[in-house]
Amino acid sequence: MERNGHRIDYTCQNRRFRTDTAKGQPHGQHPTRGSVFAEPLAGGQAPDQYSLWLEHVVSTDAPEDECYWLMWYHDGRPTIPMSSILQRDDIANMQRLFASFIP
Repeated sequence: MERNGHRIDYTCQNRRFRTDTAKGQPHGQHPTRGSVFAEPLAGGQAPDQYSLWLEHVVSTDAPEDECYWLMWYHDGRPTIPMSSILQRDDIANMQRLFASFIP
């Protein structure tokens, strides 16, 4: 994502979706909001480390829809060009499946 011609770290945008920086928590020590949690789901926050974040997302087609995505970042920059949009039901199902995986 860009603002005033400058790239905003810990944000991602494509044709249909973008990180919702008006919601959520900052990405760790970085001031950009949009994260569901104040820490990554996996990985670290130091430079040269990869980190996985669950983010609030705005849909250009339906801005009122509540949706999320999992986004990997490296040093504040997204590492994947594709997005996987999740609804609350999807997250609940993932939680159920992860809970059944833990011995």
